[in-house]
Amino acid sequence: MAKLSELLSSPGLETANVVTGSLPAREVSDVAMVDDPARLHKVPEGAVVILTPSLLAQAQAYHLDIWGRTVAERGAALLLLHGYHPEKVPRSATRLASRSEMALACVPAETDAARLVRAIGRVIDAGSEDALARATAAARALAEAVEDDLTTAELCALAAQAAGCPVQARRPQDGEVGAPVLIDGVEVDHVAVPDAAGPGGDLARIVARLTAETAARVTIARRRAEELPIRSRSQLLSELLTAGPQHVIELVPRARSLGLGIDDWHAVVQLDVDTEELSEAQRFGFGETLGTVVMQAVGRSGAGHGEGGGAGWHLAYADGTPLLVRTWGRNPGEGAMRKVRAAVETVHAELARRMPERRVRFGIGSVHETVEGLRASWAEARAALLSDDPAHGARTPEIVVFDDLGLHRMLVEWYTTHTARTAVRDLLAPLERLGPDKCAMMVRTLRVYLDQQGSLSGTATALNLHRNAVSYRLKRIVSLLDVDLDDPDQRLALHLACRAWKLS
Repeated sequence: MAKLSELLSSPGLETANVVTGSLPAREVSDVAMVDDPARLHKVPEGAVVILTPSLLAQAQAYHLDIWGRTVAERGAALLLLHGYHPEKVPRSATRLASRSEMALACVPAETDAARLVRAIGRVIDAGSEDALARATAAARALAEAVEDDLTTAELCALAAQAAGCPVQARRPQDGEVGAPVLIDGVEVDHVAVPDAAGPGGDLARIVARLTAETAARVTIARRRAEELPIRSRSQLLSELLTAGPQHVIELVPRARSLGLGIDDWHAVVQLDVDTEELSEAQRFGFGETLGTVVMQAVGRSGAGHGEGGGAGWHLAYADGTPLLVRTWGRNPGEGAMRKVRAAVETVHAELARRMPERRVRFGIGSVHETVEGLRASWAEARAALLSDDPAHGARTPEIVVFDDLGLHRMLVEWYTTHTARTAVRDLLAPLERLGPDKCAMMVRTLRVYLDQQGSLSGTATALNLHRNAVSYRLKRIVSLLDVDLDDPDQRLALHLACRAWKLS
């Protein structure tokens, strides 16, 4: 496609007299010569519409208004009156064209019609060829830069030089062409092409997308190189949190050798992100990208910056979901939780900006000492997240601090004992043999039923199920567990087990 201004200044159209003042920033994509008003309803968008001398010879002033409105509604870029004197064009027609962002021009009757059409066609074809050549040049320049460690802004400058159009590293404004820099579905940057006129209409879209994709590949390569020494610490920290007691003893010396302040003071922040629509492989990639964004955001918060040794913020993963570990070389005192929460608020604001469609929640554990305290803080962070249960109809804040939960803390402290964990596991073992998904459904049904004090109607409402479906599930649960829900002791044990089950 070509710019309207380029078209009217090209050879063969130098005699055209524009009567609408300044030219609109329009693109021209086709040409149509019309000698029958019925054909005006079929002109393509972006076309130059040429009204023939024979048609104009029988036209009254109001006809130009009607025909102009018709082609303007079709999206024509230029209405060209062949053999019509500029002074005869009614002001109503020029005003209508200006309001519709369509140019209106006249060419003398002696201008050869075939030559006129060929001249317009050459400009349109040349515009497409030029756009393709410039896009190819940008693609070649960006492909050669993949191995270089360039920022998005530097890649934009490279693409702009090759394509001959402005390319900038920022969010596109209204009316601008742009593309996000995506890494595993997370927007980490943006590319904007401000001038999308003329052949740059298609060119802008191609260059923006090519630049954004190249920026994503370069960013991934840079992060992998930067994170190699960090990854080993992150993986070890993840193992320390999730390993069994005997394995933890074996991991502690390795953690010390890598500079992790494992004997220091820790607070864990667990993230909870809604990723149900993603496959397992997609969740893993999404989790890694999310972890990188989280660490960048917490770094910008300034919390823990400049601390030596193993102190500061660290990244770990549990089931593919990132979690943050804040470590201090000494007891941080009473103000620690306030500072941790402030850092988490910075992370939450950044994720809300980048992923407005996803709800991200944070559970913050208390400050504890040594590796045992690290694991205890993680259990508390998960417990804080458990306080948000849709079955209860309440929506808790996005940031939940374990210390603020009151009586809910007692459940975690009870469950951290070996006796309690064994009792819960043994009691619910028949349900766990059904498989993870069915077990989760059964445990949740039983827990809500007990929360609703044995009300089938209340449970059905909370779970959005029919009363008969709840009754059927409960009969099967009672049969599998071989329990009596009318026995107060058994009911209490089941209630505690269901509430503690999600901590396991």
